Amino acid sequence: MQKSVRYNEGHALFLSAVARKEGTKRGYLSKKTAENSRWSEKFFALYQNVLFYFENEQSARPAGIYLLEGCTCERTPAPKVSTTGKEALEKQSTFHWC
Repeated sequence: MQKSVRYNEGHALFLSAVARKEGTKRGYLSKKTAENSRWSEKFFALYQNVLFYFENEQSARPAGIYLLEGCTCERTPAPKVSTTGKEALEKQSTFHWC
């Protein structure tokens, strides 16, 4: 049986501050936008099973939160990009979960 989780804005702001300071992982990842299916770079911070994302590293408030309870994560190679006059992005990777 799954337990419910309740967060209010104060909880989210406190945990996002902790994640930015003491989180397990912090850095930039690409996030696919819902409105136009384009990829944009966001600053992410992971704290326990909560992944916060911010517009940039200086943002004080999270732009969104992912609860990762029961999720798994795997690293997969990013597709090679072939564009005229530009290098292929061979060393980047994409992360997928649940």
